[in-house]
Amino acid sequence: MRIRHLALAGALAAFGVGAAVPGPLHTYLFESNLMPVVEGQVYRSAQPSGPELARWVERLGIKSVLNLRGEDNDAAWMREEHSVSASLGITHYDLHLSADRMPPAQKLREVVQILDAAPRPLLLHCKGGVERSGLVGAVAVLLARGDLDAARREFAVSKGYLPFVASSDLPRVIDDYESWLGARGVRSSPERFRDWVEHDYAPDFYRAEIAPLDAPASLAAGAPLVLRFRITNRSVRPIPLRAETGRGVHLGARLRPPEGSGAPAAELRAPGVDRQLAPGESAELALQLPPLAAAGRWRLDVDLVDERVKWFAEMGSPELVLPIEVSSPSAGTASPSAGTASPSADAADLRGQAHGRGLP
Repeated sequence: MRIRHLALAGALAAFGVGAAVPGPLHTYLFESNLMPVVEGQVYRSAQPSGPELARWVERLGIKSVLNLRGEDNDAAWMREEHSVSASLGITHYDLHLSADRMPPAQKLREVVQILDAAPRPLLLHCKGGVERSGLVGAVAVLLARGDLDAARREFAVSKGYLPFVASSDLPRVIDDYESWLGARGVRSSPERFRDWVEHDYAPDFYRAEIAPLDAPASLAAGAPLVLRFRITNRSVRPIPLRAETGRGVHLGARLRPPEGSGAPAAELRAPGVDRQLAPGESAELALQLPPLAAAGRWRLDVDLVDERVKWFAEMGSPELVLPIEVSSPSAGTASPSAGTASPSADAADLRGQAHGRGLP
């Protein structure tokens, strides 16, 4: 952020305006980017010093502070901010957001919850007062009056956001909300924005429905098993499935052994495919399980994984949880053929449980 400050200051100086710049640009450069979001109710800024925060509390009547940099108790700025807030009786919230990547679904819900609960006037800030403050400022606008144009202005050049320099994905949150409205032919409102955040928001392409095509209720110890799944893209962007190991998106699973069995847990991957899975499209993928030697109830958590980045569940997509009962060889349980569902009533029940953990 400081590099961007210097870049913007240098550009202005080159045009001979420097400190004489009026209005929001002067505020950005010389007043810690303190600006109103919802007049008299919500303000945004860069990281304030302790004395700055105390002055703003006196001048604006600030009752609460939302720090978007997260907790860092070893940092002098955080100790100072907490100390001033405590001494002045200010309600303080700490929430970590990335300045570059769209927030996970649960994080965006937390933003809404804090904006709803925080005493007003509220000051929200990040480090430079640009990307993260821009996103949460836009959310505050949408919760107050649902105005998309006003929400987009929270990412204005006058507030320090340089679209020709920035690599942040945060403005795409507003793009995706607008696309959602357009698909339904409705206008923005605070109620519709809340509904979208609660039920339909997904960062980037991180939302998929995983449905089992075969789900055996039981399996003999040591028997081979291949499970097939239908993967449906429920996001607004293509999911980049890749055949290459360690890159792109793959079907994966975390295999958890029966408690107390001493058997090792395992992380699995299905063979990859090269395909851009478009929104609404489905693909069928197969996952080979290793022989399960320990008798008891195993658990398979099935999900998509963006290699070297995130499991989809970490971004808010529902994973599929499959219990698999493994019987000892002496129990005489017949092993289903690989990729074939058990015909028992228990298998039907299991299939219902599996679908119940997916998307409606």
